Amino acid sequence: MSLRRVVIIGGKGTAINIAEQIEDARLRFGYSTTVLGFAIDDPSLGKEIGGFRVVCGVREAWTKFRDTETDFIFALYRPDVMFERVALLRELGIPVTRFANFVHPSAYISRTVSMGHGNVVLSHACLQHSVSLGDFNIINSHVVVEHEANFRDGAFVAACACIGAHVRVGTGAFVGLNSTVREKMVIADYAFVGMASTVVQSIGQGVVAYGVPARPRR
Repeated sequence: MSLRRVVIIGGKGTAINIAEQIEDARLRFGYSTTVLGFAIDDPSLGKEIGGFRVVCGVREAWTKFRDTETDFIFALYRPDVMFERVALLRELGIPVTRFANFVHPSAYISRTVSMGHGNVVLSHACLQHSVSLGDFNIINSHVVVEHEANFRDGAFVAACACIGAHVRVGTGAFVGLNSTVREKMVIADYAFVGMASTVVQSIGQGVVAYGVPARPRR
């Protein structure tokens, strides 16, 4: 069986976690994708990160691999620059169909879940009935997303967060570690929810909110 190859755009934090989970899925569960390497611009990281090669810079990725059977995953998100990173993703000019979805085999994905392209769902996450993911969302390990929650594009949900039923998560939104979002809330575009927060009121566009309960801070 031939292996699909993926280049991960990024190289720190979640990017290395994704790379290692893809390799874990391949080695332990027979997953048919392997990590070719990282596309990252930071020369201080050297030519290898965690045993995976640095294959090119971020803006070189499409030119270098467009004519190959290589897919991409975008993992350059950072909570303080989500708007800029989503803009960068769009500037790269890589067709959305060339971005791979990765779901770790230990995650539970309801048969009624729908997702676009470039989504990542890491180990032991749980996506319940009729959850909808657009493109380029990252759902980290042990996240629970309850039924009929909806994500647009480029959102990041950190480990152990719980997203209630019918929640709407906007483009570029960030939900921090171990946060809880009550059902039917809206986390608007580029909103930031700090770690261990409890969201019982919707969070507006670009608003930073945290606490128990979460309140807008700026």
